[in-house]
Parts: sequence; structure tokens; C-alpha cells
Amino acid sequence: MTKTYTLTITEEQARVIQHATELLSRVMGGQWREVLDWLPLQKEMDWEEYHNDVNIMTAILSKHMIDGIDGWSSSFGVGSSKVHRYHDIAWDLHQVVRHKLSWEDAVERGVIESENSPRNWTEMMTVNYDTPMKFGTEPLAKMERIDSGPDNQKIADALQESIDIWDEK
Repeated sequence: MTKTYTLTITEEQARVIQHATELLSRVMGGQWREVLDWLPLQKEMDWEEYHNDVNIMTAILSKHMIDGIDGWSSSFGVGSSKVHRYHDIAWDLHQVVRHKLSWEDAVERGVIESENSPRNWTEMMTVNYDTPMKFGTEPLAKMERIDSGPDNQKIADALQESIDIWDEK
């Protein structure tokens, strides 16, 4: 029997999970250059030298990658049998979180009345509104918003208190 868990998180934590699972999946598929977008780079630097260095790193890594992929113009997509199974599981998690947050955002922006409304294609054309497709070996995760209530408010207050304590450090 598969074990299942419930994780209570804030919206901001969900966004971190969305980005982290997307990054993990892309890196595991050979798109290592995606990491560069998250590095704490200097604001003032010689960008031409930086891009030359990245091209050198690409050439070096490509020699050691399966099929010589370079992480820029070639990589492995979801469903590839050449990568670790976590690649697709991470992509599935990314899709589920992205989908939920996107639909909630559409409601908050007044694009649709509720998450049960038909998709407003003129405003919701991008892939983040598509129903997540299962690629991994695990069932698709489920994500639901916890509405305010006495018990849920206690959880939300405790989470916020933890965040506040962490921010003080």
C-alpha cells in the first residue's frame, strides 16, 4: 500500500515548491542552464565574459552527458527513459501546484468567477491552466485550498508565527 501525506503550506511556500520541482525536473532532464537563473550573480559584471564562460561549461558538461546533450539546445523531456524517475515525478508536482495557483489567481483577478467556471480562453491560453498530465510513476498529487475556519485559522496563525520567527533570524 502506498503511503500518502498531507502537507499544510502557505501560498508562498507552494510557489517555492512549484519553482523547486520545475528546476529539479529540468536539471534532471539535462537542462542544467536553468540553474543559472537562480544563482546570486553580481549585478555589475562583464556579461560577454559570463556568456563565454557558460559556453565553455556547456562544452565541458556535454562531453559527459548521455547522448552529448548540452542543456541548451538539447535535453531529455518528460517521459524519457534515460533519466531518473524523479524527473517525471517532480514535473508532475510542478504541474499540479502551477495549475492550482494559476486558477486561483484567475479567480482573484476576476478572469473567471470560480475554479469550477469554464476556462476563459482569451485570458487563460497558457499551459499553466491545462489539466496536469501524469508522466511520473506516482499518482498525480492533489492540492486544495484550506478555507478559513476556526481550526484552519489556528494552523494558519501557527504557520505565520513560524514564518515571523524565521524572518527575525
